[in-house]
Amino acid sequence: MRSLFSFTGQIGRLAYAALSLAVFFSQHLLTWSLYAAAGAAPAIKWTFLINPLPSIVRLGANVTPLFFLALAYLVFAGWMLAALAFRRAMDANIGGWVIGFAVIPILQLPLILYLSVMPPRRLEAPLPGDRLFQTPGWSWMPAVQGMIAGMAVTLFAVAVGALIFGAYGYGIFIATPVVIGITTGYLANRKGDVGATRTNQLVVLAAILGGLALVMTALEGAICIILASPLGVVFAIAGGVVGSSLALSGKGSARSTLSSITILPLIFAAERVLPPSESFDTRQTIEIAATPECVWQAIIHMDRIDEPLPLPMRLGVAYPLSGEIVGEGVGATRLGVFSTGTAVEQVTEWEPNRKLAFTVLKDVPGMRELSPYAHVHAPHVSGYFLTTNTSFELRLLPNGHTELIERTAHALRLDPILYWMPMARWVVDLNNARVLAHIRHQAELSSQ
Repeated sequence: MRSLFSFTGQIGRLAYAALSLAVFFSQHLLTWSLYAAAGAAPAIKWTFLINPLPSIVRLGANVTPLFFLALAYLVFAGWMLAALAFRRAMDANIGGWVIGFAVIPILQLPLILYLSVMPPRRLEAPLPGDRLFQTPGWSWMPAVQGMIAGMAVTLFAVAVGALIFGAYGYGIFIATPVVIGITTGYLANRKGDVGATRTNQLVVLAAILGGLALVMTALEGAICIILASPLGVVFAIAGGVVGSSLALSGKGSARSTLSSITILPLIFAAERVLPPSESFDTRQTIEIAATPECVWQAIIHMDRIDEPLPLPMRLGVAYPLSGEIVGEGVGATRLGVFSTGTAVEQVTEWEPNRKLAFTVLKDVPGMRELSPYAHVHAPHVSGYFLTTNTSFELRLLPNGHTELIERTAHALRLDPILYWMPMARWVVDLNNARVLAHIRHQAELSSQ
């Protein structure tokens, strides 16, 4: 079992095929088990066949703990597939860059099939100039160059992936850290073994410097980088193991190792063709010591919301400020004022004192990035998290109070969906709780 996580040694075609396919399809087995425990069955689509774990988000709002289980297994499976692919690549003398494909779900099965048929090859002697800085011994210069190269990879990947392809998925958040790790680990160890601990430190430092560079060049804001960092660090360290192994074993030339950067645009292009998108619904209730008539008026004439702001909103996540309905009845326009702009909504259900529902025609940016610049060139702040529908239902309780139910529907276009979905749900719940608390305060005040 330990060898499944190791990047040391080589593995033959048959053993690689058997182990990799077992790891790959174990994700399907886990997903089926989670559905069976919930008394349901997953919808069998092509997306399920290549990446089954994210489908657990359709089990409902009460399975958030399962997100973390599925995410942990997604990371473990990705690590194991990358380790097996690297060892098979060493046996076939292909190049360690293939692990960049091994961590992308849509590319995992094609890569397994490809590596399963590649014959073993003897390592050819490197060409003159293939290895950089062949002087023996270790110095800080290779380490510094490795960190600078890792920082450059970060800037290149985000500029190409986000600005050109608009891809915020496995390519940005997993494959890019892997390539950063390969590049930094290789350059840092090319003169000699600096040790696993120091390699990991250099890889993490390169990722930190890359994040700072993104902020200083206005390609990203600090909050997005902080949120993505736990996932990125794990795979950057995996890449660092590969890079150092290539440098110390002599099985990877500088030219072939550093060419791993070129796989990133291919991954971004694949994600552009098949962009991620997952919808989810929320439901929250609150009891209000007021009649449905008072609650209804508080909903359709929503004053400025002054409830305390949770930490995410203080850091830039969009939050509602007020709401105004222009007109009356189905078809009326509702203007939802947020901290990042004004959403334009259209009323689809209008039952006075019973139900109000509206669909969002124009959404607002999901956040305002924390940055020293007034404008950040980060496409993900707009269009990658959307609110599509909202409804308020009022029910008269036996004690004369009103139960208010708020339902919202959203679309999330970020991968890995298992990583970002719990955060998205948490933010939505915080915002909805503020709105419901404000309506309760306003209704109860007017009923006195």
